[in-house]
Amino acid sequence: MYKKIPLDQSLNILQRYDVSEECLALINGAMPPAEVIDQLQNAKLDNDLVQFLCHALPVREVIWWACLAMELRLQDWTPQQANAITCAKGWVKEPDEAHRRQAEHIVNKIGHDCAPGWLAQAVFWNGSGSITDVGKPAVMPPENLYAKAAAGAINMASVMPAWDGSDEYYQNVIQIGLDLANGGSGNVH
Repeated sequence: MYKKIPLDQSLNILQRYDVSEECLALINGAMPPAEVIDQLQNAKLDNDLVQFLCHALPVREVIWWACLAMELRLQDWTPQQANAITCAKGWVKEPDEAHRRQAEHIVNKIGHDCAPGWLAQAVFWNGSGSITDVGKPAVMPPENLYAKAAAGAINMASVMPAWDGSDEYYQNVIQIGLDLANGGSGNVH
């Protein structure tokens, strides 16, 4: 059992997102999270494992994980994209409305064509505040929307911009994610 995923079964986690056919062929909701993680790792279904962990871990751990994943490719990001990572790290350390709105401003500038843009979107959609403009009636994001954005950021960074390091990236990212799931800091390198 993982310290940050204290569940006996995975059904609640799997109901939070669209599970791939390959994933469904290997796992089921009655399995404990540790068994699901092992099955997905053994099958090298990295994208699915990232999705599962992003929907299983608490919000701050998810966003911290995505920050650390983005930093693995730091040399590939523009200064604005690197600023999205800095902003997200700021929110993790101090999860306040100012950091959340700063992430909104950044994602509006850099968009969703890059993984750091999805990281900033995850911060904005974290569930702690309205997704409408300041002064408008509050509208909360759908539950777990931040997890979808964070998983999108991590998985997108594995292939964009194009490079030959995807396999090593996933090995490192999954090691970081599992360290966080065990209650660690994610600083495994």
